[in-house]
Amino acid sequence: MKVVFAKNIGFCFGVKRAIDIAKISLKKDPKPVQFLGNLVHNEKVVEKLKKEGGKIISNPKKIKSGTLILRAHGEIFNPSKIKEKILIRDAACPLVRRAQNSAKELFDQGYQVIIIGDKNHPEVRGMKGYTKNKAIVIENESQAQRLKKFKKVGVVAQTTQNLNKVKEILNIIKKKTKSFQWINTLCPEVLSRQKELFQILKKVDGILVIGSRSSANTGRLVEIIKENKTPVWWINSLEKLKKVNFKDVSSLGVISGTSTPDWEIKKIKKWLEEKVK
Repeated sequence: MKVVFAKNIGFCFGVKRAIDIAKISLKKDPKPVQFLGNLVHNEKVVEKLKKEGGKIISNPKKIKSGTLILRAHGEIFNPSKIKEKILIRDAACPLVRRAQNSAKELFDQGYQVIIIGDKNHPEVRGMKGYTKNKAIVIENESQAQRLKKFKKVGVVAQTTQNLNKVKEILNIIKKKTKSFQWINTLCPEVLSRQKELFQILKKVDGILVIGSRSSANTGRLVEIIKENKTPVWWINSLEKLKKVNFKDVSSLGVISGTSTPDWEIKKIKKWLEEKVK
């Protein structure tokens, strides 16, 4: 079996940055080092951080000492909720912060802000918070069709959305207003991976996706593959891969989400090169 690995694979810039902040903090900052929710959407990464001494918390008010790390998804956080002696490290992806600021900018200018994204995703909840929770979250075309008309509409998107789906939703929203503004908040690296996936799909008859089921951008890649009617296997570890039967697959593409650990990809790549003929 021929195996085609994506060039854009493993951690993205934002995830690498968040993990670097966490690693340095775990070594040098006041203990305990606590994370306000999972740093990134990957269980393997979270397990590793826990083994290195990190603690996951959900209520910042319970912190009595040490360090607090804000996760990569752009937490809305009020420092007054915790004691002054607590050290705060912000690991939010700069592109997520840019998306949040774009939502605030539109809101401050009097636009009805619409966020294209997954309403329960922490990134989207954070963006909505920057509009005093007045933004409307649209997940699909049917929801966009049901929107009432507004005088002014400003649109932003969750950074990991599918570009083609965003374009389809934008075309619908444009008809709901006389004054329309779109700020492109999509992550260039996520778009690059989606674009590369379309190229790989032309060369293979099956795709292996490495990443967590909790990862929005990984799920988006799987959606694209399914829409292309190509067989797909979604795994997050070498252990899961060993249970996969690639019968009748002559060429396999291998891609990953942006929070998939590089060390797991290396193990999977080595196994595929040694075991799969």
